Amino acid sequence: MPTSGGRAYEVLIVGADTDAVNIIAEGLRSLEMAALPQAEKTFDVSVIVSNGLTQATRYARNIVLVTTGIDSLRSPHISYAHNTYAQPQLVLHVRASSASQLRRYINNNVRAIEHLLVIQELNNGIATLQDKHNRQAEQLVRGLFGARLWVPEDLTKWKRGKDFVWLSNNSVQGMQNICVYRYQGKQRPAEAMITVRDSVMRLNMPGEADGAYMTTVRSSIVTRMTSRGQTEMHGLWKMQGDFMGGPFVSLSMPQGDSTLVVEAFDYAPEMKKS
Repeated sequence: MPTSGGRAYEVLIVGADTDAVNIIAEGLRSLEMAALPQAEKTFDVSVIVSNGLTQATRYARNIVLVTTGIDSLRSPHISYAHNTYAQPQLVLHVRASSASQLRRYINNNVRAIEHLLVIQELNNGIATLQDKHNRQAEQLVRGLFGARLWVPEDLTKWKRGKDFVWLSNNSVQGMQNICVYRYQGKQRPAEAMITVRDSVMRLNMPGEADGAYMTTVRSSIVTRMTSRGQTEMHGLWKMQGDFMGGPFVSLSMPQGDSTLVVEAFDYAPEMKKS
């Protein structure tokens, strides 16, 4: 199957009904990524008013096909398929009796479309990691923590501490990082986990300026429990005593009598983070 075109989180909306196409475009464009330093749209949305896909547009990464005029539908209907014309690819079919019916539906259900698209992109990232990853760094993590972790292949620099390792691409533009650390005891409430994080990062992640260290912007934190009983945390970090900062996401999970934390964070002030 041919390789799909486009970047992550790009969405192409296609349909003959201009109003219906724009309704979905407006809904998706209204969505923003959570816990970023500046507001950033979740998706880059393109629109084509057409009766169908062309030989070129059928290879887009994420496609939403909009059809109206189906009088038998009491409410809009969404279906989807993977890798219809290319891979990786998600094709969403949105059907409704009219644009006005679709508007009422999208106002209340745009998050359902967002969820499908985000899951698709997460799975694309997993597939890329499965194919290309840094085995040397993974052996380091496994030796220190007894955990298997796919590490992006460009994270070739690392620093070790006590029950801690920092992996980085050390890039001047778009620095990407993963930290893995462990602390004694079970998973804690969010406030206590932030305190642990600040303690670990202050010890292991000093800034370039004298006395500078990494800390958490507590007001930015969003947490949720996964289906596996892990704690997922999104938020912002900043360098106390310096001007650096950016977004992070961490996953905490029980490991015997301890808790293992895997965290990814970016420093890319000149680039989009989503």
